[in-house]
Amino acid sequence: MTSIRPAAVAGTFYPAAAAELNTLLDDCFHTSPLGPRGVFAPSADLIAAMVPHAGPVYSGPCAAHLYARIDSSITRVIIIGVNHRAHGHRAALSPWESWRTPLGDVAVDEELNEYLEARVAFLKRDPYAHAEEHSIEVQLPFLQRTLGQFKFTPISLAHISQDDCAEIGDAIASYVQREGKILILASSDLSHYLSPKQTDALDRLAIDQVLAMNPTELVNVTEEKNITMCGVIPTAVMLFAANALGVKRATLLKHCHSGDVTPMRNVVGYASVALQL
Repeated sequence: MTSIRPAAVAGTFYPAAAAELNTLLDDCFHTSPLGPRGVFAPSADLIAAMVPHAGPVYSGPCAAHLYARIDSSITRVIIIGVNHRAHGHRAALSPWESWRTPLGDVAVDEELNEYLEARVAFLKRDPYAHAEEHSIEVQLPFLQRTLGQFKFTPISLAHISQDDCAEIGDAIASYVQREGKILILASSDLSHYLSPKQTDALDRLAIDQVLAMNPTELVNVTEEKNITMCGVIPTAVMLFAANALGVKRATLLKHCHSGDVTPMRNVVGYASVALQL
């Protein structure tokens, strides 16, 4: 019998009913003034990306800018998420064969799972790191909408060193170089619960390092400036992989915050960044 990870945040972060979820995705892609407004520009050169992971009501339109760039030829995706609660193992692969969302089940890429487990000694399959975590799960409905059928490799990371980030990134790159096109996504929000002005200023410092494709300085600046970018570790791993794959350019597609959706005193920052050959 196939083992399935049930949706952990359906009904809280996003609607649990498929029809309501599809309506929300329609708004993110087509209606919201913060989204791409129905403009789809698929790029065969898209190799990697950073994309936000809050509830789609807030970060979905920003995320849609990235998902509107994904080419339909993609059949395999790596999603590197943050383990917000630090439950379970610090660097965790999926122990389940598939993950469920209201739009259906998505198969885990077992071949890549096995490769990473064999290549990186501290990567382990662990249900506790994934079971309640939303940062990977919320990306799946967007991918289901844009790609239909695909396989994916979820990697949940708590705190790991920069050397560990580089080791995972290099392992991902070596597999992609051998096997061909696989999209690498880092799931990250930016500054948390600051004023819009503070959020814009601090977010920009982090975004600048993502655009420079400099994982070391990204980690350094978030630590030095106390930038509460929750997915800095996943983003660093993605950048190490992108550099090893020879990515040449990074483009900021959208930067906004939760206060752009609903006026609020303290906001959370979001950005979508595309990395292309």
